[in-house]
Amino acid sequence: MAPAATLDHAVATLTDGSEVRTPFWHIDSGRAGESFMVLAAQHGNEVQGCEVIRRFREVCEQGLRAGEVFLVPFANLPALRHRRSHISLGPEQSYSDDAGHNMNRTWPGDPEGNDTARVSHSIYEAVARHCSRCLDLHSWSRFTATATLARSDNEHSTAMARASAIRFISWRPGGGNTGGGTTIGAHFNNDPARGAITIELAPQWVIRPKEVAEGLRAATNCAKLFGMLDGDPEPLDGPYVEFGLDAEGDEARLHKLEAPCAGLFVEAGLQTSDRVEADQVLGHLIREEDLATVEFHAPAAGYLWNYGCFREHSDVGLPGQHPWADAGDLLASVRES
Repeated sequence: MAPAATLDHAVATLTDGSEVRTPFWHIDSGRAGESFMVLAAQHGNEVQGCEVIRRFREVCEQGLRAGEVFLVPFANLPALRHRRSHISLGPEQSYSDDAGHNMNRTWPGDPEGNDTARVSHSIYEAVARHCSRCLDLHSWSRFTATATLARSDNEHSTAMARASAIRFISWRPGGGNTGGGTTIGAHFNNDPARGAITIELAPQWVIRPKEVAEGLRAATNCAKLFGMLDGDPEPLDGPYVEFGLDAEGDEARLHKLEAPCAGLFVEAGLQTSDRVEADQVLGHLIREEDLATVEFHAPAAGYLWNYGCFREHSDVGLPGQHPWADAGDLLASVRES
């Protein structure tokens, strides 16, 4: 039986002299194996992964048989307290207005940098530098399906993605910044001896059983892949939907449904990642001009990648999620498997 988790803290000294003590769990099987880091909430409105990590701790306490795990559920504690993605943001400011405080672009951190970079550095020194594998849990808006982001040029990242049992896999190109100011995933994947994936558990702001279960399965599957837990990874029911390696093929297999006129879009009770068949009803528009009902049908068979009328920055303000559609607004997109 694996030992119980021990609680420790990564301590950062901020520019005003105060401290941020980021809590994390460490479980060591006492046997040789991979060192697996799972972290969540680099952005303060992306909270699904926090509960995934709590549950994964219980799995590891019951069955970790090789290696060690480091679990960081509150990576950006100041942003969580601020209840926004970055500590620099006010109401309805987008991620791009970060003033250098997007934690996801600060790794491996800087002890002399801004407060966010100092928190990143403390976590890197206390946890990440000891680890060979990383699962970084994020959330994007409910209008885009949960997906794994992986690197095709890193064999460990590729294997983790295919073990994740998340329907969509978005392959990312290699290279990029190999020094400071990069994502934690890129920092790991730029080293061929290490590997990482990022999983976006849609949506933000809330914790939902379905997405928590998917995240837990992914973390558990990765640990099984590494030989840290007994058993084989639980397979995905149906095919993976992969994109990012063949732009022409991706475009041919992505079918977008756009509003032909202005009106209010009413969804048909579906969710992103759902399987749809060609000509299946996806919803209707109450047309502004004459109040007519305009019904919309799936343009192809596949899986819902986008669903619902939304705009840029819908993750930081409710107006971006309003279902009023202008002509040309995206209402849904279907990716063929």
